[in-house]
Amino acid sequence: MGLPGPPIDTPVALCYPRSNPKPQEGMMSKNGGMANGKMTKNFPVFDCDAHINDPLKIWEYVEPKYKDLVQQSYWRNEKQAILNGKKKVIGGARYEFSPGFNPICISGPGMTKPIKRKLIYSQLNEDQKDYLEHQGAYEPHARIKDLDLMGIDAVMIIPTLLVGHFPFIENADGAAALARAYNNWADDFCSANRERLHAAGWLPVQNAEYAADELRRIAKMGVRVALVRPIDAQGNYPNKIYPSWGGINWDKVFRAFEETNTVVGMHTFPTTGVGPTDKPMFTPGELIDLTAHGNGMAQGINSQTLSFIYEATTWLAQVLLSGFLERYPKLKMSILESNSTWLPGILERLDRYFHLYASQRTAPVKRLPSEAFYDQMFISFESDETPMFRQWDKFENVAVWASDAYHHDASDSWSAIREMSEVEVPEAVQAKMLGGNAYRMYRIEPKMFVHEQKPIERPAWFPKPAELEEFARVQKDPKLAREWQAKMMAGRAGH
Repeated sequence: MGLPGPPIDTPVALCYPRSNPKPQEGMMSKNGGMANGKMTKNFPVFDCDAHINDPLKIWEYVEPKYKDLVQQSYWRNEKQAILNGKKKVIGGARYEFSPGFNPICISGPGMTKPIKRKLIYSQLNEDQKDYLEHQGAYEPHARIKDLDLMGIDAVMIIPTLLVGHFPFIENADGAAALARAYNNWADDFCSANRERLHAAGWLPVQNAEYAADELRRIAKMGVRVALVRPIDAQGNYPNKIYPSWGGINWDKVFRAFEETNTVVGMHTFPTTGVGPTDKPMFTPGELIDLTAHGNGMAQGINSQTLSFIYEATTWLAQVLLSGFLERYPKLKMSILESNSTWLPGILERLDRYFHLYASQRTAPVKRLPSEAFYDQMFISFESDETPMFRQWDKFENVAVWASDAYHHDASDSWSAIREMSEVEVPEAVQAKMLGGNAYRMYRIEPKMFVHEQKPIERPAWFPKPAELEEFARVQKDPKLAREWQAKMMAGRAGH
């Protein structure tokens, strides 16, 4: 029998970290810091979740003796991507998104959402698509140039479709060989500028011994965070920390995270294209995929809107209600790619049910879920989360900023500073949330390389402000929007 909780109608005090009184000095203007008509910043920005587009060079790093095995695990070349030697999957190549641009590489410097919406409805030739496929997704020196333009001082590099496909590799040895190849490639990528480029590690979670060994290896290389997707791929949901559960025993993996002082990066992913199946669902997002068709919306809208958050909240509830963090008191975790505005409501609910269902816990737990979260966890946010900015006191010490570049919904630090300043988030708090918390989480010395926004030269065909205004006007009228889309489709068909 567990300890009884308070009556169901007893109010529970949500444990938020203490914040200093709202600073009045040093407040940025509602247009952000400005100097000579340019936006400026007075603190270093760390981008804790930005992506590469899984360059083909990664597979060149596979050790020769494992090449055949990796080809039967997850392999990419110029023509295709194959999972487990039999299933063709999306690998990230531009032709897979034809006739439009590559959404994995579109959001570089100055690529605002209005610009991207306009480009979706534009007829683009190959040269224009080349321009829009930002090479920082593949090459480190191009990445540094983009960081300068995006107001980012340092970045944590994360793969893209590897996050979605890797957990389903069936051969553990093939998974281990590919993880080593990725981590070695990523280390070389970041060697172009160790102060600004940092790589998140990837682990072969198909086998706990392999994962722990690889974690120890990459920690010696300087890796500060390693990624885990919180899903039940092949029955390996990352809460199986007791041997009696069978399958992989994650306990030794999380012990290795503690031992190496490496952050657990819980990185979610949209669930798409799973199709009918008689197998158990591996993620809450799969239900979205299976039920979203035929309701007047494309499946992607539902998946992109909900799948990330469902994976994150399912995992977080289990971690905070079970006493997981009591078992691993030195562990640090960050929830990535899942937004953050939902967090206060979830923590309030978990605190309430923590007492209500106290008798159902099998392990002793001393802290409220909200206390455990604020002690050991962080959560990433993106530039347009205004509701979160309005309650900044709940996030001041745990929020870490993510551009999500170069993915289609990404943005730069200048837009984050502008949005935060509009709702009067103090500059001292902006400095924490846009950089300070991430530097602290990763144990990296803060350094500032970018001080002001730089102009971006655009080709003649690039959408002009007047075009964007006209496009926005058209899109507000359903009839005009349909006519615009029909005209665009007719133009594409003619090519």
